[in-house]
Amino acid sequence: MCQRKDDLDQVNAQVLVIGFGAEQSGHHWLEQTCDLFPLLLDPQREVYRMYNLKASWLRSWNPRTLRFYIRALKSGRKWRGIQGNSNQLGGDFIVGADGIIRLAYRSGEATDRPEIEQLLALLRTLQQDRDPR
Repeated sequence: MCQRKDDLDQVNAQVLVIGFGAEQSGHHWLEQTCDLFPLLLDPQREVYRMYNLKASWLRSWNPRTLRFYIRALKSGRKWRGIQGNSNQLGGDFIVGADGIIRLAYRSGEATDRPEIEQLLALLRTLQQDRDPR
């Protein structure tokens, strides 16, 4: 998403990163990955429960996830150790200006995320619906 920040700005998307760990580890994670978006912390996992996100050891530590970490280490990324609950599965959500959830993508495993093009296409449609020209 960081590489496509300009595209996200063009569709007036506001990206929020919601973390469930300690503030220091959340900011450290952003520094290591992408610090272009605001970080909100929810250590009680209220948002996590409201959006019906799951936790699973098997789905978090499967061969695909292990390959992802091996490739990252081989490419020079530093191992930060396990931060917070490593069994927690994330998700991506698009909430319209009207507060209605337009996309709810709950990750099936740790590296599972929707394609950015899919997100941008939906955001463009929502923008056209809001601002028809």
